[in-house]
Amino acid sequence: MTELNVIGKSVIRPDAYDKVTGGKKYPVNVSLPGMLHMKLLRSPYPHAKILSIDTSAAEKLAGVRAVLTPDDVPKKYFTPVYFVPAQAKSMIQDFILMSDTVRWAGQPVAAVAAVNEDIAEMALELIDVDYEELPVVFDPEEAMRDGAPQLHEKAPNNIAMNPSFSFGDLEAGFAEADHIFEDVYETQRVHTCYMEPRVCVIDSDTEGRLTVHSSMQHGFGLREKLAFALDMPESKVNVVKPAYIGGGFGGKLDIGFIEGLAALMSLKTGKPVRAEHSRGEDFISTTRNPIKVHLKTGVKKDGTFTARYIKSVLDCGAHATHGSEVIMVHGLYGTFFPWICPNQSWEGFTVYTNNMIGGGYRGYGAPQGCFAVESQNDEICETLGLDPIEFRLKNTRNEGDPHPVLEGHTLASYRLDECLHRGAERIGFDQRRPAGSSSGTKKRGIGFACHPLWVSGCVGFPDIYEHSGATVKLNRDATADVISSCVDLGSGQITMLTQVVAEELGLAAEDVKIVYADTDTAPFDAPTHASRATYSAGLATKAAAAEAKRKLFETAAVVMEANAEDLTIEKGKIMVKGTPDSAVPMADIIARAESPFIQMTDQGPQPTTIAEKGTIIGSSSMAPPSNPSPSAAEFIELEVDTETGEVSILRVVYAHDIGKVFHPNSAEGQVEGGFQQGMGYALMENLQFDQETGACLSGDFLDYKIPTAVEMPANIESIFIESNEPSGPFGAKSLSELCVVVPAAAIANAIYNAIGVRIKELPITPEKILKALGKL
Repeated sequence: MTELNVIGKSVIRPDAYDKVTGGKKYPVNVSLPGMLHMKLLRSPYPHAKILSIDTSAAEKLAGVRAVLTPDDVPKKYFTPVYFVPAQAKSMIQDFILMSDTVRWAGQPVAAVAAVNEDIAEMALELIDVDYEELPVVFDPEEAMRDGAPQLHEKAPNNIAMNPSFSFGDLEAGFAEADHIFEDVYETQRVHTCYMEPRVCVIDSDTEGRLTVHSSMQHGFGLREKLAFALDMPESKVNVVKPAYIGGGFGGKLDIGFIEGLAALMSLKTGKPVRAEHSRGEDFISTTRNPIKVHLKTGVKKDGTFTARYIKSVLDCGAHATHGSEVIMVHGLYGTFFPWICPNQSWEGFTVYTNNMIGGGYRGYGAPQGCFAVESQNDEICETLGLDPIEFRLKNTRNEGDPHPVLEGHTLASYRLDECLHRGAERIGFDQRRPAGSSSGTKKRGIGFACHPLWVSGCVGFPDIYEHSGATVKLNRDATADVISSCVDLGSGQITMLTQVVAEELGLAAEDVKIVYADTDTAPFDAPTHASRATYSAGLATKAAAAEAKRKLFETAAVVMEANAEDLTIEKGKIMVKGTPDSAVPMADIIARAESPFIQMTDQGPQPTTIAEKGTIIGSSSMAPPSNPSPSAAEFIELEVDTETGEVSILRVVYAHDIGKVFHPNSAEGQVEGGFQQGMGYALMENLQFDQETGACLSGDFLDYKIPTAVEMPANIESIFIESNEPSGPFGAKSLSELCVVVPAAAIANAIYNAIGVRIKELPITPEKILKALGKL
């Protein structure tokens, strides 16, 4: 492969200094003159009919400028998810900005805009709502039973979706098996825990156009959903791309209530309107869906799969939102296709309950699937005395095999075998002791989990947007400006784009900057999600830079009296290949392109040529050619205190088939952050709700425990296998989501190795460990 100068280096992130000196460009810091503040009144009941709302006292309060109730809001049902059309047939259109039927505790029933937040809060207390309480159901399996309270008319037995797929002969496969393993695995509801809350500022002009600032993961998706919800043309909505946001992790992949209601408030008052969630409101706005997985697997004595049946029940809460797609990704990439099995059947249920709505979260159904499948895989190996590394390799694919989901595509770069072997070697897996054999009250264990198949975007998924665009403009000082709608979530997307452009144009990374973009001026880009930014947005940005380079060479060819195809760029200079003496500074060529046609010289007026004139600029808009699959394996060494049930993670080794590492420091940060989220998922995180009222009991981070530096292991080692993906930008594919898919399963397997008892429900708390050991 050609030697790279910028890709593969930990260049300084262009937003780093701004963030450490206050982060003034975060959406939460947007402030406009005359801005009003909006607050939402939320239902205390999980299921009720609104009989009446009296807002008269609130409207009379000094400082209140507007009040909205369900009667003031357009009644348009749609899917709020950004990455699909508003009425995508693959999704459920059951979301509405405000309804007179309450289906979860915390659902907004009114909104107030006032001159400050305190007055808006006071006004909420003056609104009188008369409710008729309705029967409730919180358990998804109970919700599917006959006679359960019905939440939506078009979903009998509260089943929003019931997808399935299968191949082979399941009955024959189980008959062929020497052993059959059958288990049930349960996961919990957890929050994404982004630091910057959901927030927006929306302004309207005299023509009814909206300008939107929001902490979100997709500007074009927000524009589309907001326009649809308000029944107005998309051309009247302009969403400003933030320079960066304070985290998303999938939790800002859908329009919430605040954007639509703030827009209506602005149109009503003629003022900019700001809305910001409290932490408690964020906790009831988006979560990872809980999924119960029923898993039955048939294997031969040598560990070859003969049959597998999977039933997954997803609790989507009061509205389907992401649950329609999460269940599909969970089935396709989380449980079914990562493994080779000749006879398989999977059935999924997305079920309505009176719980809070779910949302997107990093991994999108795969962490739940990996926990179930890899826990059972570990049990199979332990019971049958099989080598767990070789067992995984026996039942997975090899580089060059056909892609199991994308017809006509192959696993052109695929190194799961290297992930497993190198990770096992680094952790000392061959020295691991038999399960539960460690002496003393503090027992050590080693475990691992892998995920053989994931994505680098959404090519192949029905209804999902998957194309990107970019514009690259060269300046007369030999710098480049990049216009891109790719949102930086805090994980370095804009750094990646500057590296791509710098590498393509032979510039230093600091000579490339990402400039202002909004949905009026920038090309479309799909959301920052699904591990797609480096592969998909990177390819589009590389194409735009290549187009700018082509135009640069055409201009240089005229000036240098050379053929464009014979030119190259090295260290900011353009030269004929193989003749360094011909080098001309890039800045001179760009300046010549933008210089006057006739130039006054000492010899008098001198004409240039029309062919060399014009700003050097390149644009692209394209869908990626494939969806290459990364793979990963994570190995954990931990210690379990059998007197207290406390788990201490001692060491982590994570091996990932990445294609090409763009920014080593950022890549390591992705691994470490992913492990922190995965560790929280495995051991402690769990949103708590009152079982009678449905009210969320986790109001802030005092009530909701996440891993801190105290709990995190001191040693997290990242192994990146550079398999050079041929379809990717400079050989890259993806990294982000697999970092959080595998930790829970790896930790669960390591806990089993330590104490000899397997726990099949997350989170694995000290109480569950002590109960499993017979001490509670």
